[in-house]
Amino acid sequence: MLQSNCQPDVITLNTVIKGFCKVGSIEEALKVLNDMIGGKFCTPDHVTFTTILCGLLNVGRIRESLDILYKVMPEKGIVPGVITYNATIRGLFKLQRANQAMDTFDRMVRNGIQADSTTYAVVIDGLCDCNQIEEVKRFWKDIVWPSKIHDSFVYSAILKGLCNFSKFNEACHFLYELADSGVSPTIFCYNIVINTACKLGLKGEAYRLVNEMRKNGLAPDAVTWRILHKLHQNETDTIPFQGFN
Repeated sequence: MLQSNCQPDVITLNTVIKGFCKVGSIEEALKVLNDMIGGKFCTPDHVTFTTILCGLLNVGRIRESLDILYKVMPEKGIVPGVITYNATIRGLFKLQRANQAMDTFDRMVRNGIQADSTTYAVVIDGLCDCNQIEEVKRFWKDIVWPSKIHDSFVYSAILKGLCNFSKFNEACHFLYELADSGVSPTIFCYNIVINTACKLGLKGEAYRLVNEMRKNGLAPDAVTWRILHKLHQNETDTIPFQGFN
């Protein structure tokens, strides 16, 4: 392309940078970015910087990634948006840097960037991965619920976290509390808790959850039945599906 004097556009260069980052060739990706900043190619955009950020975090180069977020992007007149912050927060949590991830979240809010449901799901998943389930509960109570910006991805992240930390009763309470608050949990949310009940051998609780789900207008799907089948696969009795038809 360059030999034919055809200048690549920003989409092409972003694709090249993404390819380098994907195979771990971060230095090559940075070289392209520097050429863009230096005027050899077109000006980088927010996608360019977000891709570089992710690439740096994937290889553990935290300081450089945060320099791009807090220094380079503003210097180039590009205000980091929620997508860029979400990617940074996710990358920091993957590196088990929970404090830095939460600092980044706080800074995003201070800079007037509105968190979205993806932000909240990323934070909750990250805190769970860092074994901070109590912080998850605080984050939900103090920040997520009052924001009224939450969806099934956020609910499922909390439910998975509670179940993974052997807090089955709290997961059930959270699920019932959602329904009582006028929120409609999805079939996916119910299946998470039903699956945990089955793993614990809590047959009665599993079917109570199915009944609760149906009471709230949701029919068990193929995943629900597969989960229940595992509960009964070592039993000789027929799976009592009839009561839910």
